[in-house]
Amino acid sequence: MNKQMIEAQWGYLRMVLGNARKQVELIPEDKLNFRPVPPVRTASELCVHMFTYLTESTETVLTGKNTQRDEMKFSKKADLLKWIDGQIEKGYANLAKITDAQLAAKIDAWGQPFEGWKMVGFVFDEVLHHRGQLTVYLRLMGVQPAFIYDFE
Repeated sequence: MNKQMIEAQWGYLRMVLGNARKQVELIPEDKLNFRPVPPVRTASELCVHMFTYLTESTETVLTGKNTQRDEMKFSKKADLLKWIDGQIEKGYANLAKITDAQLAAKIDAWGQPFEGWKMVGFVFDEVLHHRGQLTVYLRLMGVQPAFIYDFE
């Protein structure tokens, strides 16, 4: 997998991220700490987790080292949305710097080796999986989720 192929995939990912962000916009302000059952993440924590990997993955490929970081905490939806926008911007800025050699290089993450292209490919798994969870959270809150193919 080379950079041209990853960039094409991430072109589509931008639309998926837009839809995921739209789902976040639908969370009522007073439901950011909604948790369907213990010990799952709150709505805010779920959103942070979903968007954190955008930068974690690209930084991992750029540095050749996987470093998981503490996840941010938010009590206001406007602050969460601003942070999400920053994660998207930084993730794509990092992607622009990644080389074919970095995509081919093996990186130790979670106790096993992965090629760099897999690290940035895992973003799809993270976003789609957690966007689905957020859709369920919204329904439990009594909110109609945005149509998943609404990318505008």
